[in-house]
Amino acid sequence: MIMKKIKLKQLFFTFTLLFITTLLEAQPTKKDYIRTAFELGLFLSIEYDLINMSSIQNKNFDEPNTFDTYFRDKMLWSNKNIDKAKTYSDILLYGIVLGSIPTTPLLSKKDDYKSMVLANIEVLAINGLVTDITKYLVGRQRPYSYFKTYEQEKDTFKSFFSGHTSSAFAIATSSAMMLSDEYQNKKTLIWGSTYALASATGYFRIAADKHYLSDVIVGAIVGSSIGYLTQKSIAKSYLSVNIGPTKTLTRNFQLSWDF
Repeated sequence: MIMKKIKLKQLFFTFTLLFITTLLEAQPTKKDYIRTAFELGLFLSIEYDLINMSSIQNKNFDEPNTFDTYFRDKMLWSNKNIDKAKTYSDILLYGIVLGSIPTTPLLSKKDDYKSMVLANIEVLAINGLVTDITKYLVGRQRPYSYFKTYEQEKDTFKSFFSGHTSSAFAIATSSAMMLSDEYQNKKTLIWGSTYALASATGYFRIAADKHYLSDVIVGAIVGSSIGYLTQKSIAKSYLSVNIGPTKTLTRNFQLSWDF
């Protein structure tokens, strides 16, 4: 199972790097692709331990608080189903959430496919960097390790905050922002469906005893914030549609386009 998960990760990120490399001469500018490739490369280097982060690795053995303990008892799946919960969370993240990066732009009416894909890759990379560095600095012990649910893994002290959840909410927010401005009448459906998938990802991480509820909540907040802030910045840089409404003097809202 672990090897399949690693191969799935490597396949996705290899595709991503190849995608960026082959588009260096396209719009957005070469500078945008190089910046995103650097961010993604740095994230992958930390994720796959190509950069030694042991100097900042903390190991926190503190007892979990009553809030997290209470909800762990309520949401944890039985021992025979824990592996299923882990599998479901991986399918949601690596199959659906990350799989939406190259597929979601196909729904756009604008000729912005490359820009939209690049935007979400940059969101993914920035979120990954923030998440991984925080995990090393905080060093919170995962619930399965503290409660000895199953064997130790190398990521034992990377519970805070949930990377699956932050990535899911980052991509969900970014994708929803890009699509909802084009499909105003389907805004509720777009935001509701993307956040439902992201929330399900977080739920399965708790059910699998990989994270506490607070790990998931913070991951959702951080991921959503990074998705929003990065997308807003990117929209001004190279997307043809400005994400978010602009105020007119009459306080009415309208969609602003750059040609």
